Amino acid sequence: MPLRFSSLNLGLVSARTVTAFGVLLALGMTAPSASARKFEVRKHPRIRAVAHAFVNATLPGLGLLPIEGDEVTTPSEGQKYELKFAHQGGEMIDVVYRVGDTYIPEALDKLNHFLRDSHNQEVTTFDPRTFDVLHTVMAKVGKAGGVISVLSAYRSQETNDALRASGTTNAAEHSQHIEAKAVDMRVEGVPAARLRDAALSLDAGGVGYYPKSQFVHVDTGPVRKWTYSPHASGHKRRRKRA
Repeated sequence: MPLRFSSLNLGLVSARTVTAFGVLLALGMTAPSASARKFEVRKHPRIRAVAHAFVNATLPGLGLLPIEGDEVTTPSEGQKYELKFAHQGGEMIDVVYRVGDTYIPEALDKLNHFLRDSHNQEVTTFDPRTFDVLHTVMAKVGKAGGVISVLSAYRSQETNDALRASGTTNAAEHSQHIEAKAVDMRVEGVPAARLRDAALSLDAGGVGYYPKSQFVHVDTGPVRKWTYSPHASGHKRRRKRA
């Protein structure tokens, strides 16, 4: 599936803001006080949207692994793409997985091992586009270089079947976790709703929002979205499993 992205264009709002101040000056009016401006930022939805806008980050194109003879070359130039992951048990990894248009095989191997099935330790090969999506989400929420807390990554069929049988999770029969294309994540200091919105803005796969547990599911499968609130009250529960 080709990756697509959308970015928030702030130029129109900024231009209108500048024009508004120009009108004030032309009419001989004074600019509002700091407290008044603060109130207007909270009050005006368009200005409030600017105040909470995402960093203008876009998905990189799908990388290549240039081959010379029988060996994969490692690039020395280009933008470095870094990811930092942490498991709840304390295990952490910090790796540059891509440089320019080239994924680094050794780094991908390390990420594959880190994101292994936590129930039976089975390791598989992740779709590297998943790493690009996660890297871009972190940039969009202003946490480039921050740590992603991983709740679930790869799941073997055996593990996924066991989770479904337990009835304690939202595991889907054909989960993208089985395909090694999904990560359930939290980021310290970033509300799950903000992570969800950043991921949705990429239009690059599935995005699941779990408000009760405060985490977000991100994958590179078909574009779709859902909210899972098993004990929600006062509104209809929305559920679509991933």
